Amino acid sequence: MDWKEYEKTIHDYLTKQYPDFKILHNQTIVGKMSKSDRQIDILIDETIAGHRIRIVIDSKFYKDTKIDVKDVESFLGMLADCEAHKGMLITTKGFTKGAINRAFYDSNKELELDILNFDDLKQFDGFGAIIHKGNCGAIITAPFGWIIDGARHHPDFLAAFYQRGLDLMTAAQNKEWIYASIEVKSENTKSLKDFLKFQEDYTKRDLPGSKIEYEERKISKDKTITFREISYDKYEHREITGFIEFDDFIFYAVLITPKELYVKNVRKLEFILDRVLPLTVNHADKNVG
Repeated sequence: MDWKEYEKTIHDYLTKQYPDFKILHNQTIVGKMSKSDRQIDILIDETIAGHRIRIVIDSKFYKDTKIDVKDVESFLGMLADCEAHKGMLITTKGFTKGAINRAFYDSNKELELDILNFDDLKQFDGFGAIIHKGNCGAIITAPFGWIIDGARHHPDFLAAFYQRGLDLMTAAQNKEWIYASIEVKSENTKSLKDFLKFQEDYTKRDLPGSKIEYEERKISKDKTITFREISYDKYEHREITGFIEFDDFIFYAVLITPKELYVKNVRKLEFILDRVLPLTVNHADKNVG
């Protein structure tokens, strides 16, 4: 495989994983600060939950050299110049420890950078999973740089999302994760309004003095997301939930995030909600992740 085949393989794989996205190969963008042409291996410009998102992917075809800190810093500069929201650095020979630290602990809280070995590409987060409760199910997709954990860790949720390379316990301790579940409609819960009222009463009882705020956002002609944030003086994090009402059930996902990472992580919540698809599941099916 030469570098041209390498880039094409990555482009073809991402195109297959994201069939609804326009994924462009070998593009040129005029840098905002440099005012010069910036060559981009793979470019994704899409609207997700009403927000314009630009993802730049750089594929390094090295024969015997690991990506180092200087490579990461150069790519971060390029991302800023191209006004990208997210970047991914894919390489054939791995990364130094310094490069990994530089990528994941950048001070820019609104720019996301992920790094990936080419051999691990098929574990990339483009794949989805099915969660279900009874016959009511949903296809969910992991956001950029995160994975889906479909193990039944807790009776109150069906799947969790967190940064690739961590486990659920670590992500929960870091207060940086998302969990998702399904509420099947019943005599007691006939609508999203009923479900929100039930949860609000429960919250006020358990967290006296807490503040609950709602916002509705129509992201397509047939999909509306209701966002809810619970603020509590003892919380050192932010908690935002997104709800979507389908015919037979309500899908919801809860984001727990450090306050300083809110802008970055709320986009992940929006991505999950934007791409969720309802389905009917046979009783023989199992959760997959």
